[in-house]
Amino acid sequence: MSAIPGQIIDISLRSRALLKTMPVRVYLPPFYDDYSMHYPVVYLLHPWESDHTFWTDQLGLHTLADHLVHTGTIPPFVAVMPQGDKSFFINAEDPGGDFSMVLRLDPDHFEGALDGYGDYGDYLIRDVITNIEKVYRVRGERNCRVIAGIGMGATGAAVQALSVPDRFGTVGIHSPTLFTTHRLGPPWIFGLGDAAAFAPRDPITLARKLDQSTDLAIYLDCGLDDDRIDLAGALHNALSYRGVQHIYINRPGHYDVSYWQAQLAEYLGFYAARW
Repeated sequence: MSAIPGQIIDISLRSRALLKTMPVRVYLPPFYDDYSMHYPVVYLLHPWESDHTFWTDQLGLHTLADHLVHTGTIPPFVAVMPQGDKSFFINAEDPGGDFSMVLRLDPDHFEGALDGYGDYGDYLIRDVITNIEKVYRVRGERNCRVIAGIGMGATGAAVQALSVPDRFGTVGIHSPTLFTTHRLGPPWIFGLGDAAAFAPRDPITLARKLDQSTDLAIYLDCGLDDDRIDLAGALHNALSYRGVQHIYINRPGHYDVSYWQAQLAEYLGFYAARW
């Protein structure tokens, strides 16, 4: 007899922060409907190039999670995968202006970018998390609430976790897309080179303000062949300088699905370590 799989459910969530309806994918563990227990919850944020289906359709999260749960490797959990468009899952600075010149630098990369930003940080925290905790049986303790992401999603996860370190017990920062005041990100999100606007949206700056006693489990990694590795290293150095405990790993690999698939079981094991 084959093992009972978990469920993938696609829901639509009306966001007050964004004033529009957003799709969210939810993974429920095997036997969710058969028991009344509450589960740890992991919020998984997708990269710039993808959407809320990324973690299941590209990485096979549900299949691996089913296997790890059935073998007793990790406890059953709920995974929530919100749509983040091209927002970095943070509240945009939105300074206004004509950004057509930026869009022309790489039309394919920036396609839809000006339609996919706004108060996405509020959407994530106030709409998605609040709704999930009302509708699904997830545990409310901090150590049972995890946030993690890849690329753009890694940056968003880091900003959310490092801004309010007692909101989540664990953060996964995988191949983060980071910027500096000299290597600018999308100006409609990060501002026009304004340090005051950039600082609260920059994980490296946020890390430099963390207290050494911060009780946040941090997993940071980046492929050795990924051109993001220098700023991932700068984030590691900022955490180290503050004396904040964390894991930092560089393995052979690029910024691609094969790299993240190879690490996914380890990611899930790290998320589950405090449950």
